[in-house]
Amino acid sequence: METKKTSVLNTLIFLTVTLMMTACHGKTSMPAERAEGDTIVMRHARNLCLIQHADYTEAVIRNPWDTTQVLSRYILTEKGTRPNEAEGTLLKVPFRKAAVFTGVHCALLQELGCEGAIGGVCEVKYIGIPYIQKGVEEGRIADLGNGMAPNMESIMDLQPDVLMPSLFENNSGYGRLERLGIPIVGCAEYMETSPLAQAEWMRFYGRLFGKGTAADSLFACIEKEYTTLKETAMAVSEKPLVISELPQSGKWFVAAGQSTSGQLYRDAGADYAFSHIEGSGSVALSVEEVLEKAIHADLWMVKRYGAATRAQLTSEQPGLNRIAARMWLCDTQTSRYFEETPFHPEWVLKNLIQIFHPELGIESEKKYFCPLE
Repeated sequence: METKKTSVLNTLIFLTVTLMMTACHGKTSMPAERAEGDTIVMRHARNLCLIQHADYTEAVIRNPWDTTQVLSRYILTEKGTRPNEAEGTLLKVPFRKAAVFTGVHCALLQELGCEGAIGGVCEVKYIGIPYIQKGVEEGRIADLGNGMAPNMESIMDLQPDVLMPSLFENNSGYGRLERLGIPIVGCAEYMETSPLAQAEWMRFYGRLFGKGTAADSLFACIEKEYTTLKETAMAVSEKPLVISELPQSGKWFVAAGQSTSGQLYRDAGADYAFSHIEGSGSVALSVEEVLEKAIHADLWMVKRYGAATRAQLTSEQPGLNRIAARMWLCDTQTSRYFEETPFHPEWVLKNLIQIFHPELGIESEKKYFCPLE
């Protein structure tokens, strides 16, 4: 009998979680007058759910590595006290002082006008934001060291309202962070499987800093521009065959078909050579496998930390000089590609369309990729 009760209970819990996550994607609506709250419809994000209650906002993060499970649940409230029956990590918002582990989120906070809440950062040398660099030099912003193993003493001295590290599966460093007793908001937008889904997480981050309305408005503009650009590029009949990246240590890691990079190439009007590969991350192929397609490619898109010539890049691996495709390099050291594009996919999409279809006459203010002769 006890086993049967447990089975029924588990079924009810699973159905509740499933319905909640489904509601976030617009498939089920929740009227505002209901005690449960009013779901804020997420048009693209699949791992994030926001529910507006009378005096607090509930954020539910789905586990990107096991989508049947809820990874985190947050209660965002200005009062700082737990609302009746609300379950999850209590977050008193807006945050006034945050430990932000990545330049990606620093750039977003600056754009939303709450850069003053950045109290400390990790990986300072990789953050190309003048405000952050100057703040660290002047001592206004704390240097917290390595993002994977931050300086615990510096964090304790800072006493931030929240820690905002990137969320990694089985990250052993979280145990030490949790012992500090400071709320942790794991940033997992990069696990979404489309450029707009990834960018839509700004609506969650904005609410953490009292900028929910500004974030909603910004995302709506980004979504509109991205969609318009995509429709323009997809209407072109002739599409260049595109390959990406370079081999490393005998393997060639390429973006899978459902990855954000793979989708960006397609949305920009390209015939992406690896669209058929399932998955939303990078896939390791042999150099020979890639060369079979590469020798027929029109364009070769490469992201690399640091500038280089085509001769330097193709001399590192035998056989690369057989590729006749024109190479375009994104120097991630100077272009701020990784800082800007997760929350502004329309910027890189415009740059790609300019490269793939110059006949459309679309001018890009951001030129992440430059041609290599």
